[in-house]
Amino acid sequence: MVGSHTPLRNVPPAISAVADGTLLVYRMPGLTGKQVNATAMLFVPKGPSPAGGRPLFVWGHGTVGWAPECAPSVQLQEHGTWADGPNAELLAAVLKQGITVVAPDYEGLGPVAAGVPTGHGYYDLASLGHSMIYAAVAAQRVLGDALSGQWAPGGWSEGGFAALAAAYYSGEAAAADPRLTYRGTISLAPVPDVPAMNKILWNDITTASASGLPPTAHRIDQLVFANAETIYFTRTENAAGYAVDPARIYGPNMLRFYQQNWRTCLDDLNPLVKQDIQTYLAASPDHRLDTYPGIRGTTPDALPENQRFYRDNQGKLENALLPGSVLWLFGTDDITSPDSVTYAVVNKMLINGNDINLAVLQGATHYDVPTTGQPLVLARLHQLFTAPSAPRPGKPSR
Repeated sequence: MVGSHTPLRNVPPAISAVADGTLLVYRMPGLTGKQVNATAMLFVPKGPSPAGGRPLFVWGHGTVGWAPECAPSVQLQEHGTWADGPNAELLAAVLKQGITVVAPDYEGLGPVAAGVPTGHGYYDLASLGHSMIYAAVAAQRVLGDALSGQWAPGGWSEGGFAALAAAYYSGEAAAADPRLTYRGTISLAPVPDVPAMNKILWNDITTASASGLPPTAHRIDQLVFANAETIYFTRTENAAGYAVDPARIYGPNMLRFYQQNWRTCLDDLNPLVKQDIQTYLAASPDHRLDTYPGIRGTTPDALPENQRFYRDNQGKLENALLPGSVLWLFGTDDITSPDSVTYAVVNKMLINGNDINLAVLQGATHYDVPTTGQPLVLARLHQLFTAPSAPRPGKPSR
């Protein structure tokens, strides 16, 4: 722990009605192997703690950006904005069950005044996993006997990957604080295989371009998604020592965004990229979605540096045997986590011996999953925190 925890301002009414919120500052192993400061929002249900203490749910938020000021805690404190999509209602429902929630900002995201450095580990397995598990350790240190020691990670989108990463590194939590007992994981709409997702995405974009018809709003949104968030990947890779040349990733338009807008948070970056795409398409009848001077299609996925990054992170996860059970939720209308990619990764992990329950939410989009899947999340948390037996140990491939 670093310093003392401080009260949170501007907590969403759904959460503040049932819990008290504070900001924690803690130390964790960072991207370069050095210890760094990180922050997390801690929400404790109102009222006295029951005998034996409350269980702990470690929540991983969706993608918000790469710069420190994009952190959910900073957006909440400085702008009164809840940055984590549709998840305030989900966390409020968890808190109503008498479960304490700690929500890390992740490495590189958080108030600079708290000593948080620039350098977010976007889809970096160790960075996200350590952000989650050391937030659990921090909560245990602060609350002591008010917690039972039982904990489970969960998260949505990037946070869904963070939850799986927390399972991968869960043994380190018990090593740091023996009072902590890992119970299982809940992963909502993670992106488990980015190169495979890119193939599907770019196939849709090139097929739409070949038709000669004006692109639909949906296809333009797909191109925005294919471009904007890649800035955070490339920044992470360079910060972690993978030495990716941005000029080999991007055409001139997105290279300019990479150089000038890397601090821009996702909710502001997406509209900027979308406007640039629309301006480009309107400039000439010969301009198509697949000729936009942005990311160079799926070509960057073949670069050795990128292949090594995916192999060291997503590849390491899908080849691991995680401890305990995993509840994995995804929507059939999710373009971010396509069904074929999800099925392929889950099947591979099942073959490796993982205990995965896949919940298929018919007609749900990426943003629908937390709302549609809320009853399943609450039921699984009840099961995890009332079942008497401990989870079976996993054997992650390091």
